[in-house]
Amino acid sequence: MSADEPVKSAKTDGPDLIAKIWDFLTSLKLVVILLLILSALSIAGTVIEQNKPLQEYYRFYQPGTVALFMKLGLFDMYHSWWFVACLSLLALNITACTIDRYRGIMAGMRKRNLILDEKLSKSLQNLTTIQYALPLDAVEKKMTELVGKGFSGKHVVTTAEDGSSHYFFEKGKYSRLAFFMTHLSILIIFLGAMVGSFFGYKGYVNILEGEAISQVGTRAGKIQNLNFQVKCNTFDAEFYPGGSPMDYRSDLSVLQDGKEVVRKTIRVNDPLTFEGITFYQSSYGSQPDQITLDVVNKDGSLRGTVTAPFGQRVDIPGVGDKMETADFKEHYHMSDGSEGGRALDVHIFPEKGQEAEAWLLMNNPDYDKQRGGEYYLRVNDLKLKKYTGLQVNKDPGEILVWLGSILLIAGIMIAFFMSHKKLWISLRTDRKGRSELTIGGTANKNREAFAREMEQMIQSLKEVS
Repeated sequence: MSADEPVKSAKTDGPDLIAKIWDFLTSLKLVVILLLILSALSIAGTVIEQNKPLQEYYRFYQPGTVALFMKLGLFDMYHSWWFVACLSLLALNITACTIDRYRGIMAGMRKRNLILDEKLSKSLQNLTTIQYALPLDAVEKKMTELVGKGFSGKHVVTTAEDGSSHYFFEKGKYSRLAFFMTHLSILIIFLGAMVGSFFGYKGYVNILEGEAISQVGTRAGKIQNLNFQVKCNTFDAEFYPGGSPMDYRSDLSVLQDGKEVVRKTIRVNDPLTFEGITFYQSSYGSQPDQITLDVVNKDGSLRGTVTAPFGQRVDIPGVGDKMETADFKEHYHMSDGSEGGRALDVHIFPEKGQEAEAWLLMNNPDYDKQRGGEYYLRVNDLKLKKYTGLQVNKDPGEILVWLGSILLIAGIMIAFFMSHKKLWISLRTDRKGRSELTIGGTANKNREAFAREMEQMIQSLKEVS
């Protein structure tokens, strides 16, 4: 190495690296890339239903695909580390951009050149000079009265070295903070969404008419215990002549220690909220309450009957097998697409062999005969009970999302409809002894609207007599 060859200083590497990182965090490319990634992930999260039981995914995807999606976190992507990382990086980008523009915005708020000199005059809109035959104090009185209608704040008066008086008017100074307000609101919304996602839950529950529940199954497949009970007193539905639902409502009671503390009839978009948990009217239907089945030999003779409470496993008389009623459909669709009517789903557990499933059709009592075997089942009696389907939502971050949304709307409104306006007026006596007024102004945005406002003000000042 020659003596004249420049030596790179290690001291400059640190600042250069920090500058590169800062430029990366404040770059527009980073914002665009992150927004595209989040948009793609949101679409994927809509196409791939989230937080379903694992067996649901095996119905639609191959085992290898399910395993891959699980490793990638696509079944619960909104809690995955990479989704949180994208949101965190976007929040860091917003914070960095806010800090980067802080000095310029605050400087624009603090900068106040109070003297309307030649240099300042070159940067002002609608710079106009008007002469009056009136004395200066009379012109000053009229001027402050007219200008005060548009600039209601307190103005500043400064006397220059040449004896002229300079008036500085300002309006909408804090509208420059709309930038910070919108950025802060987005960060608050992000925070609220993350709090709700990690500390809240969403789920569904069906409550039979006259019964109460104290647990909720969440979308993540977990059981969430409640500190109270929710009872469905009654359920009512009204229908249009064509059969489509016109209105359906549930009369719900919240019970604590066996006592009713809240009662409300809920409808769609009119939920019940208690202790931060909201119950929305989501669906309704009928569920078997008591089922009586005939056990029939393959030659058609009756072997016996069995009463099977819905969802409970019972013995099949005359046979060593057991059975359990698992599902009920008002409209069962046959394999050929035809309508099968009311149908009951029964799971049979033989003494030996694998579990079998059979659908029993009310309109075709001997339909199960095609299953084969020594016996088949048919529905003897079916008592239905109405239930209400409720969507349950607990979102502790909801208040933050609402606060952020309000701030965002306010920030956008201020940014679009308000601007920082500055107005300078100088008063002096010219060589002929006349009162001379010079006026000019500027605005940080909406300058065309401000120019029209200035023209009206100048016209009013010209009419002063």
